[in-house]
Amino acid sequence: MLEGSRTFDIVWGSVTATICFALGAWVLFAWLRERGSGLPSMFGAAVDPQRKLMFAWGLFAMIMGGTNFGCRYIDHAYLEGVHEGFFALTLLVVGIDLPAMLRLTFVRRVRRSGATSAVACET
Repeated sequence: MLEGSRTFDIVWGSVTATICFALGAWVLFAWLRERGSGLPSMFGAAVDPQRKLMFAWGLFAMIMGGTNFGCRYIDHAYLEGVHEGFFALTLLVVGIDLPAMLRLTFVRRVRRSGATSAVACET
C-alpha cells in the first residue's frame, strides 16, 4: 500500500524521520527549558502537572524518528505491515505533539506580551 521503489522508501523515511526528530527536539527543548518555570506542560497543568507526559511524548517522537530512518533504509519486504504501522505511529506523534506544542507556544507568547484575557492565558 505505502510501498514504492527503493528511492521512494529512502526519501519518505528521511522526510518522516526529520519531521519526528524536529518535533521531538522541540518538545524536549521546551520540557528542559521550562522545567522550573511554573508554566504548564503542553498538555495543560491538570493533565500533566509534572511534565512527565510531555517528556515521554518528546522522547517517543525522537524514537519514532530513528525508527523511521531504520524502517525505510533497511529492506525488510518479508515483514508485512511494518511500513503501514510506522506510518500510523508517525501520524499519531505528529497529530498529538504538533497541535499541543503550537498551543503551548501561543499561550507563552500571549503571557509574555502581558495579555490578561481568560482565553489568552488559558492553561
